[in-house]
Amino acid sequence: MTRAPAPVVPHPKNSKPRLLVVPHLYADDITVREIELARRLTRFFNVFLLKWNDALHVDASSAVLRRMRQFLVATRSVLQSINFDSTKHGVTLVELPVLQPILLRRILGAEKALVFCSKRNARTLRNVLRKLEITHLLLANEFFGVERIQGIRMFHDLVDWFPEERVSAPQLEKIRGKLRSISENAEAVFAVSEPLCGKLLQDCGIRAIPLPNGSDISRLRSVHPAAVRALRARLGIEGKFVIGYIGNHGTFTGVDLVVNAFLAAKSHMPDAVLLIVGPAEPWRSLLTAHRQSNVIATGAVPPEQIATYFNAIDLGVLAQEISAGTNFAFQIKVVEYTASRKCVVSTPLLTWKRLAWPNVILAEPKVEVWKEAFIKARTLGWRPEWDRLTEDYDWPALATKMAEVMLRPSAT
Repeated sequence: MTRAPAPVVPHPKNSKPRLLVVPHLYADDITVREIELARRLTRFFNVFLLKWNDALHVDASSAVLRRMRQFLVATRSVLQSINFDSTKHGVTLVELPVLQPILLRRILGAEKALVFCSKRNARTLRNVLRKLEITHLLLANEFFGVERIQGIRMFHDLVDWFPEERVSAPQLEKIRGKLRSISENAEAVFAVSEPLCGKLLQDCGIRAIPLPNGSDISRLRSVHPAAVRALRARLGIEGKFVIGYIGNHGTFTGVDLVVNAFLAAKSHMPDAVLLIVGPAEPWRSLLTAHRQSNVIATGAVPPEQIATYFNAIDLGVLAQEISAGTNFAFQIKVVEYTASRKCVVSTPLLTWKRLAWPNVILAEPKVEVWKEAFIKARTLGWRPEWDRLTEDYDWPALATKMAEVMLRPSAT
């Protein structure tokens, strides 16, 4: 049984508007776009952030163990009591029971499970919206429905795309229809990249507002050199040329390409080490097999330490496979590498081809090509004028742009 929250005192008419942010994923151990924006939107709104334990954000050493953990997390999530008593970074966290499709897929099938869960979660969310007297809603997750809510200004954030080349034509048309429905019910749709905005317009007739991912530039650039030296000493990489891949390393992230290219390049730079930072369960056997070849895997890293890791490497990499899912995204880690004054080797994804940052070397996903890119990157030095590359991608600046859209007079 859920515990009903205490009644909320109506907010004064001259107070800030009240915004509830529903992120595409809630997680404390990785950078999540809507959570970063929520923390900076407190300048403009009283901000509430929906929190739940997401079964998709679960890792394990085997597929069977992962499914078991996912089921356990999803079960606990649906039994969560309603609560909005805690605050973090000036944002009020809102916890409520969330029914996740993974619990019903075998019974209903994936599509019907999502529909059923969305309807139930939407009813719970509407109750919370009413009690909190929310005026604005930023929605980035289908778990909670996408219908227009009377008296609340709704905005949708599309944070990524999907590998549509693996989807059937009828299913693709259903997805496009759902996106058109979202657009009709929302006052505005934000999309994470210029290429994705173009695709939405061409395929769905949706005029989305580009709002890229960003980084905490001041934090990344204020790491004390002593902290960097201490980390490098702890990892045993003092005096080494450190190639670093930082992130949540799923199956599409190309860790095998990075490892094989690194091994091929070692004869040209024997002082190099490869540092894989973050969860990397799909690649565990590969990384373990090359541990004696200066391949170091850290596993998950506390978020408060991640800025030090960005500063502790010498070269950043992004090796994601090229697909619709990655080509229309905006990869946060390239901004974070650049804000930390690092050069980058990346696969030629659309966003980075379009931006053409001078510190980013684009290399086709072939071992020999990446080996040569590593060798070339070793010779590059940081130029002071490159500091300006990330100016437009600071989270506070992006939050300001978002707030300007959400606070402008309603068209209806």
